[in-house]
Amino acid sequence: MKNTLSVIVIACTAAFSVSCQKQNEWLDVKRSLSDVAPSSLADMQAILDNANSFNANYPMLGLLGTDNLYFSDKNLSAARQIERNAYLWAIDLFQTAPSSDFSSPYNKISAVNIVLEGLGKLTVTDDKQTVADQIQGQARFYRAYAYYSLAQLFCKPFHRQTAPKDPGLQLRTLPDPNIVVKRSTVAQTYEFILTDLKQALVLLPENPAYPSRPGKRACRGMLAKVYLAMGDYANAKQYAKDALTGKIELLDFNSKLIKPTESFVFPAYSNPHSNPEIIFYATSQSWASVWPVYGVANVDSTLYDSYSEGDLRKTLFFRLDPTGKPTFTGSYSGTYYNFGGIATNEILLIQAEALARTGSASEGVELTNRLLSNRFKSGSFKPYIHQSEQSSLDFIMTERRKELAFTGQLRWEDLRRLPLDRPLTRLYQGVRYELKSGDPRWVFPFPDQEIHLSSVEQNLR
Repeated sequence: MKNTLSVIVIACTAAFSVSCQKQNEWLDVKRSLSDVAPSSLADMQAILDNANSFNANYPMLGLLGTDNLYFSDKNLSAARQIERNAYLWAIDLFQTAPSSDFSSPYNKISAVNIVLEGLGKLTVTDDKQTVADQIQGQARFYRAYAYYSLAQLFCKPFHRQTAPKDPGLQLRTLPDPNIVVKRSTVAQTYEFILTDLKQALVLLPENPAYPSRPGKRACRGMLAKVYLAMGDYANAKQYAKDALTGKIELLDFNSKLIKPTESFVFPAYSNPHSNPEIIFYATSQSWASVWPVYGVANVDSTLYDSYSEGDLRKTLFFRLDPTGKPTFTGSYSGTYYNFGGIATNEILLIQAEALARTGSASEGVELTNRLLSNRFKSGSFKPYIHQSEQSSLDFIMTERRKELAFTGQLRWEDLRRLPLDRPLTRLYQGVRYELKSGDPRWVFPFPDQEIHLSSVEQNLR
């Protein structure tokens, strides 16, 4: 298994321990982070192999603002303020509190920048060049992944006409957190993400040693995700196809790998007989609202009722609570944490959608039927028959929602990038709340602390 112990953590812990006893002496000796910076390829790989950082805590707060969840008045009143605010699309979302959805990705970015700066200073012999290249590839992938997740919350959706002027992210490339970085544009943010991913694609191995490290397939899948968010369906289609070429492994939900009566229905990635669909393993933040151990939120009844007879997802993804209402329990992570990585099912559905949006809806239906044939009770699946471009696209998008309902915050991303047929609505304590397409509340505000420290432009709300 991977070594999850970071050299930086060891060094910093030791330094702070000494400081408690000999503060002045410590200040004389340790004047900068460079004194405890990674100095070898092994150090840098150890930083990136910290699974608690790079394979966990990806943003998921957007999911609470979607139509996949339902809170009773009682449960919503008992929820944390930030979760209640996200569910009701509050203007003052964080209320001066810090935001882990903002800080966690930037912590990953900071660690990546330490690694990339260290690589730039390191003299690498020819026999170690491949190792160094793969470390750089991993670092660039992780940085792109973190910036992408931030963009889905703190930037407007990508629109080609407005992206060059819409406020983007602070694109940090140096490890020093004291350097003030102003906001880029949305166009620059996405260009930065694409550049990192395309450089990573050249450097990464085809088959990484562990599913918690990215390889070329994960990188191609991530490129497909980014291009889908940009509405560039031709590139989304091509990169999704490349990610799946020769290796479309789907998990048959009738398989013995599935444990319907156990707490964790799907196999964990560390299991020797793990889920073959996992391309890159990561989990999302553990908001209490969507953790089955707390039973705070229920699954929206419209979503739950959309699963037809024989569809195993209805019983494997969801269970009924003591009141008879469905709750989500079937995470692809094989744990209570929501899966937040990249898997074959998502990439296949990206390709299917992109095909449908570029004039090949019948091919998109074939791919979606291939996925669904592994989701129904044996012998019960009846393939969807292509009738028209629009009806087939509608079918693919419906199945995307049902298949990926609680994967990260994909539903939030989809609702942001596509026009709504009707506004999202909530009813809480007799008050009706509404969110329409184009509403500024589809973009989260920057945390107050970041505005104070960096004096950057705040998002409109």
